[in-house]
Amino acid sequence: MGQAFDYVIVGGGCIGASIAWHLAKRDAGSIALLEREKFLGQCSTGKCAGGVRAQFSTRVNTELSLYSIDAFERFEQDLDHPLQFQQWGYLFLLCNEGQVADFKRYREMWTSLGMKVEWLEPAQIAERFPYIELEGVLAASFHQRDGFADPNDIVQGYARAARNLGVTEITECEVTGVELDESNRVIKKLITTQGEIAANKEVIFATGAWSKLLGAMINVEIPIEPYRRQILVTKPFDGIKTPFPMTVSMDTGLYFHPESGGVLIGLSDKEEPVSFNEAINEEFSDTMLMTAMDRSPVLGESAVNRGWAGLYEVTPDHHPIIDRLDPVKNAFLCAGFSGHGLMHAPAAGKVVAEALLDGKATTVDISRLSFARFANPDELAHEVNVI
Repeated sequence: MGQAFDYVIVGGGCIGASIAWHLAKRDAGSIALLEREKFLGQCSTGKCAGGVRAQFSTRVNTELSLYSIDAFERFEQDLDHPLQFQQWGYLFLLCNEGQVADFKRYREMWTSLGMKVEWLEPAQIAERFPYIELEGVLAASFHQRDGFADPNDIVQGYARAARNLGVTEITECEVTGVELDESNRVIKKLITTQGEIAANKEVIFATGAWSKLLGAMINVEIPIEPYRRQILVTKPFDGIKTPFPMTVSMDTGLYFHPESGGVLIGLSDKEEPVSFNEAINEEFSDTMLMTAMDRSPVLGESAVNRGWAGLYEVTPDHHPIIDRLDPVKNAFLCAGFSGHGLMHAPAAGKVVAEALLDGKATTVDISRLSFARFANPDELAHEVNVI
């Protein structure tokens, strides 16, 4: 049986759930949140490292983060749902003169936005963070309001609050096709495993790494590619005293933070091809462990408890697309966060609601995140602080 709603959101991860709540909070009309899995937040959201930080190289990413950090700090108050949000900071270890110069330049922008970012010399790093091997480290950048949050809390908090405001949640609902009108410029209905679903006003794609596939259904080329990323978590051990910050070594891209009494370790494989492969690469797991022990030798006392892989959704400039999918008039995309979707979920929901209901986002200027920007690739401003 066919169904119709004013707004249909495709994708029940952190971004889709946030959009649903922000629209419902504005009394936008009837809203459906579609998720192909049995439960919300089981794809990229449920497999991420949970990092939340504002130390980015571009103003728009920093502003998205600052709004989101504010939202996470008042999450329980606003949504009546608990959130594990450990603001134990992000510590970026800078390992060459170029990185030092870049981060000094970023700090000027961060300071203008009200951030209080500490600059640490090697002796200060050694005193405060003795688990770090300082070979090759020239300086560090530390922001205390950064940290890491529980992805499931975020998804369930937004989803429950959205349901309480009347949002219809439809799981095990995969979009298998799209019916366009004769002009190919209006989505008439979505063909799904739960029947046909129409949107009276807008279809919002919060489809992450799968956005390119959905774009093909409406004849729109979306420049978002999926890349496998994997994580290891050690068994509990007390070699590094908790709390300690998300620690990022900028020479390799290694990052690690406390997790369930142990340590979560992440590292990007720079040779990873575009794919939807989510199997663990055991050989690269060994590389991850060796890299981690090089930067923090005490990790050699730990043992791996579990690991998993998930997908980054990467755009050419490592910024999301938050815009209409021209020339289709009633299709809107919010995806391509390039590993930063969880930390930007609150801001993403807010600006999408503003764009759809007010005609323009005002909380954060998202003109930089237009779909049209890729027409001139030489003019793209890249986010370089990506791990």
